[in-house]
Amino acid sequence: MIEVLAVLIVLAVVMTVVLTRTPAINRDAYAQAAIIRSHLRFAQSLAMGNNTESWGIAFTSNSYTLFQNGLPASVNLPNDSTSTHNLPAGVAITGGIGTITFDEWGSPGPDTITLTVNTDAITVTGHTGFIP
Repeated sequence: MIEVLAVLIVLAVVMTVVLTRTPAINRDAYAQAAIIRSHLRFAQSLAMGNNTESWGIAFTSNSYTLFQNGLPASVNLPNDSTSTHNLPAGVAITGGIGTITFDEWGSPGPDTITLTVNTDAITVTGHTGFIP
């Protein structure tokens, strides 16, 4: 019985050390990455539903805007009151800043595009437009 108790105490100490050494998860960044994915899919669906206009999203480090034919869209992003979404403090797009435009088939073109939100990667697959 004493040996079992000793093993449990050692495991508790080891778990305490391991948990205090692991990096903190930035929940805001993961949530914003999920929102960006849904907004990309929204722009993609608009492009596929209306093949006479180009639709896409233009990204900066702290915001992005839905556009239609190169201009800010008159359509609001889902769950936003405008066509622009501002990222909260502590969350930034650190890679892939620029514009993603979708054609009438939902394709961003031949190249695969990767955005990085803090450490979370968002990929838009070339030709197919698949957004995992």
